[in-house]
Amino acid sequence: MKKTFYSVLLLLAFVGNTACATQSPEEPSTARPNQEEGSCYGYLTELVRSSNFPFKYVSKEKTNLLIDNDTGDSVMAQLFFDTDGTGTIGWVQYDVTRQQLFNVSGDVEEPQELTFDASFAAEYETCIGRRNTDFDFDAEPTRNQQCGLQIL
Repeated sequence: MKKTFYSVLLLLAFVGNTACATQSPEEPSTARPNQEEGSCYGYLTELVRSSNFPFKYVSKEKTNLLIDNDTGDSVMAQLFFDTDGTGTIGWVQYDVTRQQLFNVSGDVEEPQELTFDASFAAEYETCIGRRNTDFDFDAEPTRNQQCGLQIL
C-alpha cells in the first residue's frame, strides 16, 4: 500500500512539474530579464550614440551599452564594442529626471555634460513610464506565477 501511495505521489509531482515546465506558444516566458523586445535600454543606447561622446577608436554604430547601475533616477553604463579584448570605450551616466547625459570616463567627480538627440530621452521616459504602469496588481496570476517562477 505504501509503495502504491509513494508511486502515485511521485507521478503527481512529475506531472505537476511537467505542466509548469512546458509553456504554450501564446504565453511567452517573462522570467528572462532585459530581453531586447521588452527592454527600454535600446533607447538609451541610441541616446548615447546620438551624443557628442568622443568616439575615437570605433564608430558610434558599433558601440553598445552595458548597464552597471540603474536606480530609476540615474543610469550608469559602460560603453563597449565587441572584440576579443575588453572593448571598453568609456562610461556615461544618464540623469533620467533632468534628462542629462554625462561622460564620466575621466573623472566621476567632474563629469563632462554631453549633448544628444532629445527624442531618444522622450522615448526612453515614455518606455519606462509605460513599463512601470503595465503591472496590474488585481490581475489573476499567470501560469509562470502559479508555478513559482520569479517574474522580473
